[in-house]
Amino acid sequence: MCYIPAMSSPTSSSQTGLLSTLGKIFRGFGTAVRKMPILVVFIVVAAVLSYRQFHQPAEEQVPQFNGPEEMSGETPPPADLPAGTNPSLWTCVHRVDSQLSNGLWADIYFGMEVQLDGKVVTVKVTEKWKELSDDKRKTVAQLVVDTWLENGRALHLLNTDEEPDEIVIKRLPDDETVAAWKPATGVQLFAPQVGA
Repeated sequence: MCYIPAMSSPTSSSQTGLLSTLGKIFRGFGTAVRKMPILVVFIVVAAVLSYRQFHQPAEEQVPQFNGPEEMSGETPPPADLPAGTNPSLWTCVHRVDSQLSNGLWADIYFGMEVQLDGKVVTVKVTEKWKELSDDKRKTVAQLVVDTWLENGRALHLLNTDEEPDEIVIKRLPDDETVAAWKPATGVQLFAPQVGA
């Protein structure tokens, strides 16, 4: 007995080829869908980079700095300073005020007043001073002192061995003195007055 293999009909081979092709198409489509987020991210990044490159200012439009004051963003003293006022004092007040206004204790610091000789400084603090512990009050007071001394010496307003006579800290809105610093005593905190 002889075995004769069955011949496949032409329709079954075409169905297998068609199913194989459809399977490949669906697999390709599935791969594209899975990789779509990466493609989208790539397109967005490319669009942002090309936008930024096309909208960069030309070289001649970039502002040129003329001096160290402009580079540091520091404002030069005004021309109408009161007679006898040292321009370094104005710069020192401006620097200290700027550093304290933008520092860690910016919500406590309000502003400052300085005598024309720079020896007596009055610093105003907000009502949030009441919420601080004594340790934090001393920290804020010492920060004010250190910032004034550092800038005063850097601007040659104070000599290396020279210190201000007094730095007083007053709390708003009642202008009550809550702390003071003197070279001999250092930082001292004051208890609130009765009825305050």
